[in-house]
Amino acid sequence: MDNTTGERIFGEDDQQGLEQETLFPELNQIPDKIDHPFDPNQIKISRRVVTIGQIASRIEHGEVELAPDFQRRARIWDISRKSKLIESILLRIPLPVFYVAADDRENWRVVDGLQRLTTIYDFIHTESVHSFSLRGLEYLSALEGTTFTQLPRSIKRRIDETELNINVIESGTPDEVMFNVFKRINTGGITLNGQEIRHALNPGPARGFLLSLVESEEFRRATDDSVRDDRMGARELALRFCAFSMTSPESYYGGDLDGFLNDAMKRLNDMSNSERQALRNRFRLAMTRAEEVFGNDAFRKRYTMTAPRTPINRALFEAWSVRLAELSEGDFWNLRSKSSMLRDEFSMALMDNYEFERSVSVATGSRARVLLRFNTVQKLIKEVLDAQFD
Repeated sequence: MDNTTGERIFGEDDQQGLEQETLFPELNQIPDKIDHPFDPNQIKISRRVVTIGQIASRIEHGEVELAPDFQRRARIWDISRKSKLIESILLRIPLPVFYVAADDRENWRVVDGLQRLTTIYDFIHTESVHSFSLRGLEYLSALEGTTFTQLPRSIKRRIDETELNINVIESGTPDEVMFNVFKRINTGGITLNGQEIRHALNPGPARGFLLSLVESEEFRRATDDSVRDDRMGARELALRFCAFSMTSPESYYGGDLDGFLNDAMKRLNDMSNSERQALRNRFRLAMTRAEEVFGNDAFRKRYTMTAPRTPINRALFEAWSVRLAELSEGDFWNLRSKSSMLRDEFSMALMDNYEFERSVSVATGSRARVLLRFNTVQKLIKEVLDAQFD
């Protein structure tokens, strides 16, 4: 996902309306020191063997988060692929191991194997709207077109008693360890990105709060409604604003942006409703101000005034939104009256500055570059505020 060469590449981010981001330094640079490397002994993963009947019972009692909203595309397999999975079970072909994360009540969130579990459950749970009949079988052609209820009892029993190997990431595993494990073992068709992992690790009011921010009219207008949120790209932007609003850039240490954002999710969960409401108002104010100053160019790189418009840049979103929200009402109206000057200086001076351009393009998670972009944006705002019209 990361571009360590600094060259422009296209991928999942482009499809979300976001510019590709590189959190890590170039190959010829020394990466930021990890201040608190975790102890491998903190990885608490146990192995369980459960039958399909047992896992189905867990799902029916709400003890397995089978379709969490951090993985909206939980059912993306076509009927043929689903049928071949069921056929593999009937042929007694062992399935790959599943990974789940347990909470303190022994409820499970699926980390790896979501497609397989949803397929199995949908097939045997015939009352579900997702139930299906077998199609495109390779070996058991006699079962073509049958549903679970139409199968002989002996075959139903074979499915029900099939054993699945489950690796359970136990409750109490430290967040930074859990995050690393999520990233390493998620091997499904759609690998979870950083925000989806943070969302999975932090159930609570923060989830709905971030969603409310990106569904606001202010955010949609400031981003020209161009950032998709089906992979939580928009919610990551909102979280970054919250993180650097709650903790100043000067207090950002270690270069671990993933950990910094995960801590912000936890802080949002711990806030009172009134505190979250104040942060929501601040976010909406930042979005309104960004649109008023930059129009549909807010949070985007602009190298010349005639250059094609680029996608939203996460680092610019952080710096501009936080600094604009800090301004007094009087200073903002002064800045707004000079918006043409601000836009010109941004495109002709800042984006032409090599160090600043790198701070929003490469190694964006390093402390030095976080400080550089926030301080540079703040300095530009002050220079424009202090400028006198001829």
